[in-house]
Amino acid sequence: MTNYLQDEEDRRRDRQERADRTNVFTKERNRAQSVEIGKDETPQRVVDIEITDDDFRKVALQAHERDITINKMVALIIKDGLQSTEHKFEHPPQLLNEG
Repeated sequence: MTNYLQDEEDRRRDRQERADRTNVFTKERNRAQSVEIGKDETPQRVVDIEITDDDFRKVALQAHERDITINKMVALIIKDGLQSTEHKFEHPPQLLNEG
């Protein structure tokens, strides 16, 4: 009788483990299917630029240090440049007269 109870307990545990594995695989499959590629990215334009080899190396080195692509690094540089020009327009130069 003891072996029968032990066998029943082993079968129950095996069924539970199989059900748990199935649930894990189902969750992983559902999670993989629900991924939207590029949903956080903003639309971008293609722009051709010409820069010297030295400048390109500097941009590539900065991108490598930040662990991003060269395209993303160039986009960051352009955004920073635009922000600095906007800052110039917000605060026009003032004429200082000597008195």
